Amino acid sequence: MYNIKFVMKKNLLYYKFTILFFFGFVFSLAQNLPYTEDFEHATNDSYSFTSNGKLFKIESAPTVDYPLGSFRIQGNYPGTGWNGLTIDNKYIDNDGAAEFGVNPSFKLKSEGFNFTSQNFYLFLADYNLQQFPFITPVPIIINGKENGTIIFTAVYIPLNAFMTNGYVQVNLKNINGMNYSNYEINELEISTSNPTNYVGLDAFTWTEVTPPLPTIWENGVWSDGVPTLTKDAILRASYPHDLVAKTLTFEADVTVPSGVTYTVDRNVTNTSHQVVFEHGAYLMQQNDNAVNIGNISFKRQSEPIYRLETLDWSSPVFGQNILALSPKTLQNRFYRYDESTNNWIANINAADIFQKGEYIAFRAPNNFNNYGEGVAKIFEGTFNGIPNNGSVLMVLTKNKFGNNAVGNPYPSPIDLKKVISFNSGMSTISNVFVWTHKKPIVNGEFSGDNWMIYNDQMGWSDPTVTSTTIGVGQGFIVQAESKVVSPIPTSIPFIFNNGMRVTGNEVVSYKMKEDDKFWLSLKQNNETLNSTLIGYKEGSTKQYEKVFDAEPMQVYPGIYSMIDQKEMSIQGRGAEFDEKDQFNLVVNILTPDNYTISLAKTNGIFAQGQSIYLVDKELNKITDLSKGDYNFISDKGYFANRFEIVYTNSVLHTTDLNVKNKLNVYTE
Repeated sequence: MYNIKFVMKKNLLYYKFTILFFFGFVFSLAQNLPYTEDFEHATNDSYSFTSNGKLFKIESAPTVDYPLGSFRIQGNYPGTGWNGLTIDNKYIDNDGAAEFGVNPSFKLKSEGFNFTSQNFYLFLADYNLQQFPFITPVPIIINGKENGTIIFTAVYIPLNAFMTNGYVQVNLKNINGMNYSNYEINELEISTSNPTNYVGLDAFTWTEVTPPLPTIWENGVWSDGVPTLTKDAILRASYPHDLVAKTLTFEADVTVPSGVTYTVDRNVTNTSHQVVFEHGAYLMQQNDNAVNIGNISFKRQSEPIYRLETLDWSSPVFGQNILALSPKTLQNRFYRYDESTNNWIANINAADIFQKGEYIAFRAPNNFNNYGEGVAKIFEGTFNGIPNNGSVLMVLTKNKFGNNAVGNPYPSPIDLKKVISFNSGMSTISNVFVWTHKKPIVNGEFSGDNWMIYNDQMGWSDPTVTSTTIGVGQGFIVQAESKVVSPIPTSIPFIFNNGMRVTGNEVVSYKMKEDDKFWLSLKQNNETLNSTLIGYKEGSTKQYEKVFDAEPMQVYPGIYSMIDQKEMSIQGRGAEFDEKDQFNLVVNILTPDNYTISLAKTNGIFAQGQSIYLVDKELNKITDLSKGDYNFISDKGYFANRFEIVYTNSVLHTTDLNVKNKLNVYTE
């Protein structure tokens, strides 16, 4: 094996050097400047080496023949290394452990200091030491870590890479246009996969980093200036202001008031103190791989509610018992949503905790007032556990409508557009449903539609909502469909990550061409029951399409447009506005009373004066809603043929139409 390896490696020399540079070339004798380690002074078969006076360890998985790890210092084959300028004799490799099907992986781990790495050279081959073009290049995964937390991940594919003595240069200053050479780490992990079974590393260029001292908040001052994303922070007292830090450690009881955001790049640690984020205070984290330690409490308040109303929450922490969140709510009034039946199921056990991204619905505490028997109350719940951070993988299904209950898993808001965009590769998220508390239960029924619907192409069904921010602890339902065609129900991966997180003060704005659309609202004695959105958007048609149209979760009292005898909360009716278009409206009335249909909001051509005529075919009246509301008296009932929307003023004033239908035109 040894002789074969020596011959094969020698035959892989790409160039013959007539002038050899002296070995042990030193790029820098000083710390904090780049230094290239050529391993010439390292001990053969060692699992550590000293470079520029600093100790590094070589770590890899053990094997039967190599119980300390398969990667170590290799010095048995002189002239088969490469120090970046010329051939040399020693390097790191997994000689003797390279086998077909074994995916090699190892790390260089510094002892007691951080470093950055600028570049290194790799010898990549199969178990017989064949290289490209005899084997297909596979990705090299490079992870930079600090104390086990991944700081960066780079993917390098050595396709047609220039080789010298069989080695390819990995330049961390430019991998796919990204610069990874400035990240502070204490572990450099290199992994690849079959058919690359053998890896050798030489000419490791690194720079020692002298970390700044942490800055401590105590007695009203910072010990070493305000923290930054590159400086650790320690709190020994409450700090009621926005904070930015590399890591954050609590060494005292701390209360974070509403309106304050702590932004931390990496880990948050609380070993034994009472740390409370009030309602409206947020914890942001940037690194998906940061690992938090210790429990922190996050308070959340509801809108004023009555006893029979439900709260639809998810947990920003891991470890929160579900029933303990609202002890005065009966256990059989906690629910999970079942996609296969499109219904809520009371299946919460006493020991159940919130899973990451799980949406739980629960009724208000049993001692809250019933509607009409006292004032509505604000419910405050406290989540206590380890703050959730990083990637959260969920599996959605579509057995029926594809309605899956999920929730914001983080102690900071998230942007719904980013959630939909990130997950668009494997699935189509057509609509999102968010429960509100605008309509209480009266005589056992909801007095209006509490579901607010978002369609990424059309917007919100509620004209008062413009932001796509989902708050802390908010559960919601996504209507998902896999892009993978399958005759059987398909599991649909769904991911949350830190890239979706936003601060409470961050304005989420996506300025695009304004679509032609409008919202109609149904009011009962000036109280809005619901709204419906109608628009004209490129790609939409008058047929039902999930990406443009949204059915309500349930046809509560309110107003809806129609497609193929189906009620719609959101409807796209074509790529461009058509003044000859017309369609029916459905009005669902719970109690006899005075009602109003009004134009709640307009965009595009409708904001520029385009008339919207409401036809009441029962009373033979027409009202231009762009100039005034339409008031009417109604009995209880479901009215599918009474109201119609048209746009053409000239048609409405023709003699034939007025004589035939005896319509009166109102422009009040």
